[in-house]
Amino acid sequence: PIYLRNNQPNKYQRFTMGLTAMLVGGISGTGMHMMNNALQKVPLSRKPWLHVGYFFLGSYIGQKWVELERDLVIDINEIRADKGLPPLVGTKGWIKYEKPESPRI
Repeated sequence: PIYLRNNQPNKYQRFTMGLTAMLVGGISGTGMHMMNNALQKVPLSRKPWLHVGYFFLGSYIGQKWVELERDLVIDINEIRADKGLPPLVGTKGWIKYEKPESPRI
């Protein structure tokens, strides 16, 4: 795509990816708490401090999910490199992949 230079995302894209993951995670956490209140048939605004707490918890989990996914793709690509296979298609489009350095003897 046009927005990639040297097949790498720029700083703005990395920032928005992390910000998007945090917002989706935060909204999911708050929604989870509100759904729990709805299922219990109590007012949705009961214990409003938990709305904020679950928002931050969901944001943290969303951010860690991006890191976990990146680490898994790097591990998969290392395994594929050991087997003589190319990296996953489109890997360099969304994470920076560096081949592991071979030990010098």
